[in-house]
Amino acid sequence: MKRERGTALPYAPLTDEIIDMTFIPNPGSRYRMPIMFGPAPGPRQNPVGRMWTAEECGRMNADWMKIAYRTDPAKLEKLLPPGFSLRGEPIVSVSCAWFRNLYWLAGRGYGILSIDFPVTYQGKTERIDGALCPVIWEGSPDAIMTGREELGFPKMFARFSEIAWDEAAGTASCDAAWYEHTFFDITLTDLVEEENPQKKLPGSGGGAQMYYKYMPRTSVGGRDGADIAYVTTSAAPASSGGAVTNINFDEFEFRRWTGKGALNWHRATFEQLPLSFHVVNGMADLDILEIVDAEMVRFSGPGVGIAMNSHRAVEPA
Repeated sequence: MKRERGTALPYAPLTDEIIDMTFIPNPGSRYRMPIMFGPAPGPRQNPVGRMWTAEECGRMNADWMKIAYRTDPAKLEKLLPPGFSLRGEPIVSVSCAWFRNLYWLAGRGYGILSIDFPVTYQGKTERIDGALCPVIWEGSPDAIMTGREELGFPKMFARFSEIAWDEAAGTASCDAAWYEHTFFDITLTDLVEEENPQKKLPGSGGGAQMYYKYMPRTSVGGRDGADIAYVTTSAAPASSGGAVTNINFDEFEFRRWTGKGALNWHRATFEQLPLSFHVVNGMADLDILEIVDAEMVRFSGPGVGIAMNSHRAVEPA
């Protein structure tokens, strides 16, 4: 089998000929390491190297707990990468969720713990008001690989208990651990369902979600710094007139409960969490001065709605 130079195939065919044996990526497909085996399947690409269709994705559903609390702004500022400043009140939103029936995991699901707080980012040509997510823990290595490399999400691994929710009693709880150390737990009580809830995901609200993508350059002693260091977001460029997110919430079904809540960050030692103790302890350092919101959301909708295929990089100043 022989092919012309420049022909885009998802993989190099087996052949006895010496000529033209190198792997050539298809510029129309996404790849992740190791790229030599062809396009990488994931939330934004099916196994043959194209975007999933709505029919292929079906419907997903999720339970999403959130507590927001006021903290010390001086401590929060220490988490800001270059170009960021705090916006409004120093409110940290902590979400613990469980996703189910995900098309790109062949119907499986996983737990997630994410953080955000309100910021403004000033890039080279655009200013964005929104929320910065400094860290996300997830219970699936598949989700971590795709999110870190393709979207620039600061994802780490954790083991989650499935959300224990007693709707009749108005209570819900969840925790996150790694190795033998439970580093986080959350509890909601006195949950009362809202009538006609607004269709939106829990979070700090008010603008676009932003992430700081950083990939170190491979170098002796790590002295050459970063290969990549920039902000990523789903916010449409200001000149486009587009929406902040690619999720059409009109296609989702929402139920929302509000109530009281409590959460704990359990500090860790190097021996307990060798690669992430500093992250957990950094969250524990943010004093919980006042809890300002506690809610539970149950939603379902088109699976493709969570793909975030419009995520982009923002040119740094």
